[in-house]
Amino acid sequence: MFENESRISQVNTEALPAPLRLELQKLAGGARSLEGFLHVLANAPLMLEAYLVFGNALDKCSLSEELQAKLFLAIGELASSSYDVSAATSRAKALGISEEEIKRARCGLSDFPLHRAALAFARQLIRKHGHLTDEELNSLRRSIHDERTIVEIVAAVAQVHFASLLNNLANTPLDHPPAQEIRDLS
Repeated sequence: MFENESRISQVNTEALPAPLRLELQKLAGGARSLEGFLHVLANAPLMLEAYLVFGNALDKCSLSEELQAKLFLAIGELASSSYDVSAATSRAKALGISEEEIKRARCGLSDFPLHRAALAFARQLIRKHGHLTDEELNSLRRSIHDERTIVEIVAAVAQVHFASLLNNLANTPLDHPPAQEIRDLS
């Protein structure tokens, strides 16, 4: 683990109710682990539970793991969250996403038209606090033809944005290798 001092304490999860402890144990380790973040979030067990339920729902939605990883990269980068970019980079690498595609996703770009449209939409959503014009929404609709996928993208963005806000506030210690600066990835 890569240590730095958290500004919000990390909870010893042994004090949590058994179902939450079991859920956290399932998530521990691996490329999708967000252990440091989840231990900060555990300060509010109901919020931890809600986050986990929300994440489980996203795991079952129509968005591919690759697209979700790219959204995680783009929003983490946009939020300047070193924790989230590092975790998202580890997840993306575990999915077989190339270094170049990771770099592009962090910048909101992709060679895949659907991913490019979703990443551009996600970045606009954050920058404009959801106040997109009809044309901006219709631009997404030209690539994504159903409302369900649009709502799922908004949900994925909301989950990552929430995590980024808390991680930035807490200065959550990294539990993945630090992501390289984008300029260093070339």
